[in-house]
Amino acid sequence: MRNRERVMLGSAGVLVAALVAVLLWPAREAASPTPPVPAAQVSPNPAVPVRTPDPAPRHATVVPPSPGDVPPEPEVANAPPQANDAIPEELPQTARWKLEKTEHIATLLGRDVSRLEGERQEAKARGDKTRVDQVDALLQRHRVRLNELREEARTLAEAARDEPADP
Repeated sequence: MRNRERVMLGSAGVLVAALVAVLLWPAREAASPTPPVPAAQVSPNPAVPVRTPDPAPRHATVVPPSPGDVPPEPEVANAPPQANDAIPEELPQTARWKLEKTEHIATLLGRDVSRLEGERQEAKARGDKTRVDQVDALLQRHRVRLNELREEARTLAEAARDEPADP
């Protein structure tokens, strides 16, 4: 919450500075007047801006079609919209499905713990106490979550055994 307050205060300061700059802008122009131009030198027609061609024209990258590519059909005026493909129904989230997902997440988290343990050893070897403390905090959180996931996987494994087989 403290960082948020700092960001809000900094943003307000930048906004105030921008407003002050905008308010003072005409005052600076008025302080340095431009020399007067005789009426004979002023043209009655305002200048029309002239567009100059781009010195380096930009071209689209053209990729040749690969075998098997099918170009889209051109749109026809007043034609009915094309029907979209049917969206398949979502598979039921059974205990087996949840168990697979939970085990996968636990595997990934286990890899993270192993990586962090190696990182902790490297930081300890370098003598970087701050990084060691940071990695220790991450390791503690990851291990708690990993234990929760393993407990959840045990519960789901029991529920999956009682579940009827897939059709």
